[in-house]
Amino acid sequence: MPLCLYCNREKEEDQFTREHILPREIGGALTPTNPFVIHNVCERCNTLSGLFIDGPFVKSWLMHNQRANNAKKHIKLSNYTVLPLIYMGILEDFAFGDKICEHWLGPTGDTIYHFHQPYPKEPDVPPMVGVPTTAILKKIDLGFAFLFVRSNNPDWHPAIFNSFVNQFKGSKLFLGNGPKPPIPGFEDIPVELQALYSKLVGIQGKRHEVKVTLGVEYSHRFLSKIALGLGSLTLNPSFKQSKSATLLRQVMWSKDITTRQKIEVPRTSFPMDMNGVQNWQRFLTWQGGHAIIVINLGGKLALYMNFYEVAGASIMISNEPEHWSGRIKEGIVYVISPGLQKYVGPLNIGALLAHKIVDEYEVPELVKLEQEMAKFGSLPPFDI
Repeated sequence: MPLCLYCNREKEEDQFTREHILPREIGGALTPTNPFVIHNVCERCNTLSGLFIDGPFVKSWLMHNQRANNAKKHIKLSNYTVLPLIYMGILEDFAFGDKICEHWLGPTGDTIYHFHQPYPKEPDVPPMVGVPTTAILKKIDLGFAFLFVRSNNPDWHPAIFNSFVNQFKGSKLFLGNGPKPPIPGFEDIPVELQALYSKLVGIQGKRHEVKVTLGVEYSHRFLSKIALGLGSLTLNPSFKQSKSATLLRQVMWSKDITTRQKIEVPRTSFPMDMNGVQNWQRFLTWQGGHAIIVINLGGKLALYMNFYEVAGASIMISNEPEHWSGRIKEGIVYVISPGLQKYVGPLNIGALLAHKIVDEYEVPELVKLEQEMAKFGSLPPFDI
């Protein structure tokens, strides 16, 4: 029987599923073909990795907010536009009964307050923005949310309302300023919330002090999963049963942070802030998107990933040269545009560097991707 790549256990053929190594939420639903799809992962591992590995990474404070910031670079406004919202944190002075108050920003800097009972926490699972992927929806309180629209440009209003409704599905939704929108989802503010509503009106335009909880090692399990998946696609088949692959699996499935830290797989963490990319790393980025790079360091093969031109981290794929001998020389790179759901690659790493640094050098595939991205142009102003 075939072996599952992630758990390395024998499984029946009908237990295997289609796995996106790169999660669809951050650009993994690529067209016209997808180089990051594998078919040798069992359904159980696929589900568990989505809940406990991909979820905490995609819904981390840094990744979520970078995705929201990046989304506006690749849209054309319409009556159906939906954008991710930016998560700010918890307003501790605005708890309402047993509900906490989370502060969000809409597409034009609109102020949003979401009141709900605290979400359940899983041991050793990093905090996530919004409803955790590990939560059972029937057992959580979706609460209610107020939206205060900032923009006076009606071109933006459908995107603001649609994005608000989409983020807080199942919650009671109220508009804090202006008449109730003519779209499904909004309700009149009830009497029991009038005092709270007045309090929220009173703080509009004032500074909000929020508390943000950031996860520790929220990316290491995700890094190891990507390294294992890319290794299986690009390296000698012997890699899958090697010591290097076994170590990556150990990092991937170790729930306890202390245990993971003891596993000898060299790796770095994604930065916790918006300015974490060092100067040298900027050559290994892609505008408005991601760069995924497999680098030959001589006796080691490393994976470097940079998301949204901000967050970069690395992990060792293998220290056994027979795995990449004759397959990878200096290194290979994929560049991904999440907004277009398109990619270019694999390219030689030198081609990306030359394209970014040397004026006379161009990679035709990268030029075409840049031209498609440029078609989006500028968006209407928030205020008129």
